[in-house]
This record gives sequence, C-alpha cells and structure tokens, in this order.
Amino acid sequence: MKAIRDEDKKSNKYIMRFEVEKEKCNKYINDESNIMIKRTIEDYNNLVVYMADGSKPRYANIEKNKIKVLKLMRDQHFRNRKLLKRLIVKEKIAMTVAIPLLITGFGSIPLSILNDMSLFNVSAIVTFSSFALLTPLTAYGKSIAYKIEDIKKGDFVIENEEVLNEADLENQNILENVKDKDKAVIAKIKDAKDKENDKNYFDINSIGIGGFSLDALRKIKANIERENYLGLVRSDDKVKGNTESKGTAYVKK
Repeated sequence: MKAIRDEDKKSNKYIMRFEVEKEKCNKYINDESNIMIKRTIEDYNNLVVYMADGSKPRYANIEKNKIKVLKLMRDQHFRNRKLLKRLIVKEKIAMTVAIPLLITGFGSIPLSILNDMSLFNVSAIVTFSSFALLTPLTAYGKSIAYKIEDIKKGDFVIENEEVLNEADLENQNILENVKDKDKAVIAKIKDAKDKENDKNYFDINSIGIGGFSLDALRKIKANIERENYLGLVRSDDKVKGNTESKGTAYVKK
C-alpha cells in the first residue's frame, strides 16, 4: 500500500504491507565460562510489518495480530481515499500541460529541415525546451496515476473481497485474459497464503505485497461472474469424473 499523504511518506506508523517470515535460526546460550555457544536450531515464525520509514518490526504470527494490522491498513486506505478527487484533478492538469508541450516539441521539428539557420536555431530551442519540461511532467503524471490506481485497487478489493475469494485460482477460466505478469504475482501470493492455510488471497495487504493491476482484479471478478452464470463442469473435472462439482466450477476446493 503506497503512502499517499505527505505526512505518511516517512512515517513509522504507516503500514506498507506485512508478510509471514518462517525460517530457522540458531539459539545461543551462555556456558559456565560465560561464553556464548550455539546449542540448538529453532524455528521462528514472525509477522513482519513493513513501515513507510523502512523499519520492519516483527510480531507473533497469530490471527489476532493479522486482523489488527488489516484493520489498520483499511483505516489508512479510507484516509488516502479522501485525496482521490484532488489527485484526479492534479492528473488532469498534468495532462493538460503535457499535451501542448508534446505538440509544440514535435511541431517545431519540421522547421529544422529548412535551409535557414535562424529557423533551425529557433526549432532546436523550442524542441529542447518542450521535451526538457515534458520529462519531469510525465514522471509527475505517472506518480499521480499510480497513486490513483492504488486507491482504486483498495476500493475494488474491499468492495469485492468476498466474491474474489470465492474463486478457485487453480481454474484457468478464472485467470483468463489476465496478463502473465499479474498471474505471476497472484501465484506468489497464493503460494505464501497456502503455506499459512489462508484461502483469502485477495485483501488490502495483497495490494502492497503483489502490485497486480486493477485490470487483473476486474477481469478475475468478471470471470467469476461468468463461471457462476454458466455453471458448467470444467474439462479437468470431467477427466477426473468429479460429478459433485457440476454447477460449482468457480468454488475453491
């Protein structure tokens, strides 16, 4: 989850995302000579919370903590959402300024082919100035667009979380027309959550971890609605002889 408000960009209270960290670590104890020695290797299971200031505090990986962090992230989203209209206006202004610069920059290029040194110099100055201004303006416009999409993704997930999490992501029909880069991100999230036996693949935290597009979310929802409407037996279910799945091909198993 991107930090949208200025006051959140370096905040140690703004949650970007959280992940489960499961590894093995060495345990050290003091022996009789007060020297640290390695005794055993222990598993650790932490909830790592990534903050906007770069800090990564660790907490117990328990359901209570996950619920609390998700609530805090939802609260952040609703604060960010208050800036949506302002961001849309800024994006429109950036586009309004960028288009004339682009036209001016390209429009002055033909002057350079004329056999007139003064026109050539004017063309070079106008073209250079236009594109020099256009570069930072384009970067600014993109940063605004990313923030707008992040807010819209948060809205979409919150509004459609139940529907999205009905989907059987093993069903290729559900991921039809989803771009490969989005499929890769979704597969990564699914793998991490499967290890936790968590079948809620889409939540406000998934946006921060994955970075999949709003377009992917919309297509997945549309595909779920189509599967619900058709209620047909999938081809792989037919091969398995799984008659119980008839009419419910979209439901997770």
